[in-house]
Amino acid sequence: MSVQSTLQPRRFSFRAAAVFTIALSFTLMLISGVVLVAAPSGRIGREIHWMLWGLDRSGWEVLHLTGAVLFVAVVLWHLLLHAAMVKNLVWNAAAHSVSHRCELAAAAGLVTLAAMLAVLDLPPASWLGALMGFMRRDLW
Repeated sequence: MSVQSTLQPRRFSFRAAAVFTIALSFTLMLISGVVLVAAPSGRIGREIHWMLWGLDRSGWEVLHLTGAVLFVAVVLWHLLLHAAMVKNLVWNAAAHSVSHRCELAAAAGLVTLAAMLAVLDLPPASWLGALMGFMRRDLW
């Protein structure tokens, strides 16, 4: 019996495709985000004709935005595919109450803290802003 005859073709898995697309689009955003932090500002970049891997700053911005839109779209698709699981994570059907309260509170607190630090321009968010300013203007 040959190896090929024992292998059966797998059906296309939308869940696996969603997970891989999320991971790869996140990687794309991570790489393009790091490049945008390091890239010179628009005026300086144009004056020195800055390019990396064939893209100028505006090209990297479009790449980053496209990756972000794809990421958000596929995350929403992934949540729809796993709606029952998400519902079970949020609501404990047996007790009719919110489930995983500690995890939900920790996630909400972390996101709120990060947003507040950025809005109020406090460290470490302010350090990221300063680093980006240094990389975009002063370094170049």
